[in-house]
Amino acid sequence: MPFFRKNPITSLAAIAGCITLLVLPGLFALNKRESHQPFFYNAAQLITSFLFMLLPAALFYRNIKLYLYLLLILIIPSTLFIFSIYYFDVWPGFEMVVLSLQTNLTEVREIGAGYVKWYLPLTIVYVVLYLLCVKALPFKRISLFAAISISVLSCLVIGWKLRFEKHLYKFNNYDLLNRYYPASVASGIAQAYSILKKNNLSAAGNFSFGAYKKDSLPHRQIYLFIIGEASRYDRWQVNGYDSVTSPRLAVREGLLSFPDVISGSNLTWMSVPQMITRATPDNIDLQFKEKSIITAFKEAGFRTAWLSNQSDKEIFWGGTINLHAKTADAAVFSPTQSPNFELEDYYDERLLPLLDSIINIDNRDLFIVLHTMGNHWDYARRYPEDFDYYQPSGYTTSINPPDMSSRLAISNSYDNSILYADYVIDSAIDIINRHNALSYVMYLSDHGDDLFDASEEQIDFHLKASPITLHVPLFLWTSPLYNQVHGFKTAQLAQNRDKKIGSENTFFSLLDLANIDFKGNDLTKSIASPSFSGSIQKFFDNDDRKAYYYKDLLE
Repeated sequence: MPFFRKNPITSLAAIAGCITLLVLPGLFALNKRESHQPFFYNAAQLITSFLFMLLPAALFYRNIKLYLYLLLILIIPSTLFIFSIYYFDVWPGFEMVVLSLQTNLTEVREIGAGYVKWYLPLTIVYVVLYLLCVKALPFKRISLFAAISISVLSCLVIGWKLRFEKHLYKFNNYDLLNRYYPASVASGIAQAYSILKKNNLSAAGNFSFGAYKKDSLPHRQIYLFIIGEASRYDRWQVNGYDSVTSPRLAVREGLLSFPDVISGSNLTWMSVPQMITRATPDNIDLQFKEKSIITAFKEAGFRTAWLSNQSDKEIFWGGTINLHAKTADAAVFSPTQSPNFELEDYYDERLLPLLDSIINIDNRDLFIVLHTMGNHWDYARRYPEDFDYYQPSGYTTSINPPDMSSRLAISNSYDNSILYADYVIDSAIDIINRHNALSYVMYLSDHGDDLFDASEEQIDFHLKASPITLHVPLFLWTSPLYNQVHGFKTAQLAQNRDKKIGSENTFFSLLDLANIDFKGNDLTKSIASPSFSGSIQKFFDNDDRKAYYYKDLLE
């Protein structure tokens, strides 16, 4: 290599530059998640990650630079990988792939707004540096023997290490590969594709609950289930918070708040299916094999509606939530100006006239779901300015990007969004109450949000399972007529109020409260039943797609 001999510093710098830029996301990931491990452990992990990139060497021995140019597919998103690792502790693998697939451009805009000004220039610099390093490499071709040796040696080392770790840690193949960047990206795509293939309700086509009403009451029945978004239990005044965030619900007669309720997941696409179907953390795929609470109410003779302030236009994939939602007799989602762009702010109160219209237009018994935007980031965009009570807030100062300097404004914005959610929930109860029907209104949030709780330097939102992101508010209001007709159930609700409750109780409780029975019913899971035994409180962790006990997070 004459060039190498003439320009050793330039040549070494080019080689070192290529290697560094290729493995830098993996280095950030190790520093973030494995910093407690010994140096030699992390060095071995990083070397193994690099060996994955050397595997195809034998195929490109004639033109190594061509292979390095092909690796631009990893270089271009490298700053995105580093950004997600550093700010949100999201590994470039399955979790990132799924979050990317199921987002919409509104969420991209809200979360990324504060970072774009430096993200794009850094990406350009990163790519240009890599291209310069590749161009400056002192060689284009290596011998076939050397190339085969590199590929075989890399394969042997990787194979031995994976086999050793699989035996030691009992990992499955996905879990093993997810530990090594860039193999984690390929593994994440493969794992997401396997889920995407089954993300339909074809297996539930002929499914029936055999649901039926256990009574034939003369009263009209209207039951409302409100799904909250990113609402944490401890920020509600009605739950003991020392700021005024729920003044309306705090004085609402007939309302119960349940103190010990956890979500089935810290991610919406996994938690909501556990509310509306019989899927559980131990049997999460049941959401694909059975129909939802919508179908059960329809079988029992109810008209159904799903009114959502969330989009059904995710960029690629929305999980099963919208699949089940669209089985309702009427389904309405957030308006969009184009298939993937939501350019305006739509507040949750837009659902209230729709709710009132459906009740007035259709005199039959109704089961309605309101799926709100609730307290989802960007918090200051979840409420109109009239509710900007606590300041400074996102209305008075920038909270993008979220950092320690804007911590108070972020916290105040979140509290204001709770104050607005209180208004929306109470207004929905008012609408139902005006009709003097046999009614209940249940509110349950899909998960909470971490507001610098896990780290004083970083907001985690709901990316990781924790007591903050899993402990959620559950409110239940029953109408005067309901209390009169079903006094026994309301007494049981009060008696079961302090028991442990999980998302898996929602499906059974909603039907039991409506006095609906079905094949396979299990009243030990209904909070309105005297046989309610309490939940074991498990949650589904999306990182490794396994079920864990919530109590283990508290230890």
